[in-house]
Amino acid sequence: MESFALVKIKATVATGALLLPADRVDKVLEELRDNLKRLGLAVLSIERVNVETEQPQEAFDDKDPWSFQGRNRE
Repeated sequence: MESFALVKIKATVATGALLLPADRVDKVLEELRDNLKRLGLAVLSIERVNVETEQPQEAFDDKDPWSFQGRNRE
């Protein structure tokens, strides 16, 4: 008989910097929330970060095959 495990996955995602008109930011955040919900994902929080101010260097995982220092390899 096959065994099953009940699991919950918690993931953190981020977009690259988006240049948007100030009056459109809230609309884009709402569209993102709706798209994630359509995928069956519960949205715990969406945070808006001002990239005009210096951001701390984020740690990255050397084993992540999809990125190099947090950037896409393409």
